[in-house]
Amino acid sequence: MKKPVVLIVDDDDFVADTLEILLRGSYSLLKARNGTEALYLVRTEPVEIVLLDLKLPGMSGLEALERIKEFDSSIGVVMLSASDSAEQAVTALKKGAYDYITKPFDNDDLFSTLGRLSEGLKLKSELEFLKKELNESYMERYSYGEIISKSPRMRKIFDLIGAVSRTSSSVLISGESGTGKELVARAIHVMSDRRDKAFVAVNCGAVPAELMESELFGHEKGSFTGAHQRKIGKFEYADMGTIFLDEVSTLPMHLQIKLLRVLQERAFERVGSNSQIKVDIRIIAATNAGLEEEVRKGRFREDLYYRLKVVPIDLPPLRERKEDIPLLVQHFLEKLGRKCGKRIEGVLPNVIGAFMNYAWPGNIRELENLMERLVVLAPEGGVITVEDLPIGMFTRHDEAGAGEARDFREAVKAFERQYIIGTLDRTNWNRLETARTLNIHRNTLLLKMKELGIKEPRPDGSRTGKGAR
Repeated sequence: MKKPVVLIVDDDDFVADTLEILLRGSYSLLKARNGTEALYLVRTEPVEIVLLDLKLPGMSGLEALERIKEFDSSIGVVMLSASDSAEQAVTALKKGAYDYITKPFDNDDLFSTLGRLSEGLKLKSELEFLKKELNESYMERYSYGEIISKSPRMRKIFDLIGAVSRTSSSVLISGESGTGKELVARAIHVMSDRRDKAFVAVNCGAVPAELMESELFGHEKGSFTGAHQRKIGKFEYADMGTIFLDEVSTLPMHLQIKLLRVLQERAFERVGSNSQIKVDIRIIAATNAGLEEEVRKGRFREDLYYRLKVVPIDLPPLRERKEDIPLLVQHFLEKLGRKCGKRIEGVLPNVIGAFMNYAWPGNIRELENLMERLVVLAPEGGVITVEDLPIGMFTRHDEAGAGEARDFREAVKAFERQYIIGTLDRTNWNRLETARTLNIHRNTLLLKMKELGIKEPRPDGSRTGKGAR
């Protein structure tokens, strides 16, 4: 895999060498000691990310930032500073910096920031590539950034993403966990005029309620116990860009009121301050809970609900767009093969059949996690077979005795029986059409039906024979 090219710009040899040691395993590195050297390398090398010190000899870091962005706005710039100055941070972010890290930096924070930036740059690159492609290639027909689908419902959502990205209207994305709500939010941001500004994602359900106000809006030094310095909140970081509020239904009521004010006035105060901060920001919220029900029960403000739901996007679960499973399998096979540095020839048809008959309670995230497991365990140059799948995928939970352990052969027979019955149901029990769909001879189908005790339903819908329900 090609490593992202990172340019380290710092006149402090210790800092530059430390960064080189930390990053050389994951990135291709270049180094410069001042802004002039940095601009030369940006113009002559395929630089994708710049770690830029704020205080440099000669040209300042902010001036170098401006000139880098003028040359190529797609380059991601992370500012480094020994001074935790909120004013300098905001200035840098408004001039196009992706983020601002204070020295001495936390290694995990550094890697997390660079990881998010790398993924964002990759998404932008893929979207630009798709825009420029003129031929009707396979992935161009069925891709929208990293969202893969040929489902009619999802194609309508693609059109909606394109339309809403040209506005600054608030968007509320609904859908079960794992359906790709953040991917949709990122696609809206990358397609919008705010694409060169920050995309800030906040999982509201993952932050303790007592810390959420400071996380979103920041705080002043001494505003509460433990507030030893001023902190910039996520809304301030996202100025001129997009903020994505996942699991917005978990926000406590007092923060719902504050969020409503931001939506109405585009202004807020840090915790412990009376000074109003104006922001130009696009808010995208997401929920896997029924917000209408939360409103009815008095746990979510009705006025906020309608402010967020200017443009609603409802993502279907994977079980309602199963025609996308083969596309997603191929996409993840290629993506995870690159990630693991391994070439996998493909998956056998019976694997796709098992996937098509599974309910996918974890949706696309569950499919991706399973594909990663299969790719990791598969031999180099090999294929993924039905024997590689977890046996739970073949267990019918609606049958008597569900959940009891079966040996592998019993599990495969249970899967074959259900798969054939499902295909027969879809073809109105037309044996010839079913055989064609299964890509087997009609006589083979009849023998399988006899072996598995599959009988055509009676008028009342019941079946007779072995394994009948």
